[in-house]
Amino acid sequence: MAVAITNTLIAALNTDQAVTFNAATADTANLAEVFTYTPTGKDSKIVLGFENTTGILSYSIAKGAGVFQAAAAKTGTVAATSSDVIQIETGKYLSAAGTVLITLTPAAGTKLLTNHAASMFALELI
Repeated sequence: MAVAITNTLIAALNTDQAVTFNAATADTANLAEVFTYTPTGKDSKIVLGFENTTGILSYSIAKGAGVFQAAAAKTGTVAATSSDVIQIETGKYLSAAGTVLITLTPAAGTKLLTNHAASMFALELI
């Protein structure tokens, strides 16, 4: 399964704006799911946000395919009942297809959808 991330574009200063959360759909124990982020323009810095309700949720941002690619995937965890963010440079993690791939993996024996209620968002400044 794959989830396309809806960009939340921050286009104006001093303006309230809603963030679009993209929920996991994987409802099988131990099944990881890939979220796909497609930047709208040139290389930039983005903020990826993760929400988790149960257990430890793991993420992996695949290394890119370009000249300035990251040396390795960026990995981390999100604790139970936590909301975490990370800022990345899209150029380091952009695939040959022009997307950034983020894999969410549930804690052992749990499901992303029903146990973790996992979701994520992307904020892009333009």
